[in-house]
Amino acid sequence: MTKLLKSNVPLISSVENDDFIKASEKAFDCAFDGTSRFYPWQLPNIPEKFKIGVIVGSSGSGKSTLLKQFGTEIIPTWDASKSILSHFGSPDEAINKMGAVGLNSIPSWYKPYHVLSNGEKFRADLARKIGTGVILDEFSSVIDRNAAKTASVSLSKYVKKNDIHNIVLATCHRDIVDWLEPDWVIDTDSGEYHEGFFLSVRKSVLKYTDVGMIYGPCLKTIII
Repeated sequence: MTKLLKSNVPLISSVENDDFIKASEKAFDCAFDGTSRFYPWQLPNIPEKFKIGVIVGSSGSGKSTLLKQFGTEIIPTWDASKSILSHFGSPDEAINKMGAVGLNSIPSWYKPYHVLSNGEKFRADLARKIGTGVILDEFSSVIDRNAAKTASVSLSKYVKKNDIHNIVLATCHRDIVDWLEPDWVIDTDSGEYHEGFFLSVRKSVLKYTDVGMIYGPCLKTIII
């Protein structure tokens, strides 16, 4: 474990000190000069190559600021006239990546993106994003916790079985860290960096967990 350091240079944002702010100052007996200052964590010494890294912490703790140092998040675009399955380089890639994010309902594969549920949209976007060097902000924030764990296990299995590396994600949910089995973890609440977070003596969650059930009216249950 390594303790993180705070930057000496703050991030500054300024707003007009208008009547709304003045009213709140009076109501809550506080003072505000129109400028907010935030001292972000400094990025620790990260390995040059890894599979998955996680930045975890509460809202406002500096996760996204650290995440931006790894790159810019890709936001997929979707053609409303095509199924979500039709947005990949090949049918095999589509099927494999859908399973890799836990989006295993075949009927949903045939729908356009805009009719999906929020949880399905999250997983469809994730399937399009998977690749070396990608960053993922607010990971699993819009899906229920069981779906989040399933998506985390599926993603980790896919990344570790393929030639994919240097994926960094930020999340406020600590319950998925075990299921992702990352190579390192930055905790922006405690200000700690853990490298080799999962020791070799620890039983792998992924090894003993079966997920990835593909289902639909046109086939029997298949476990991938």
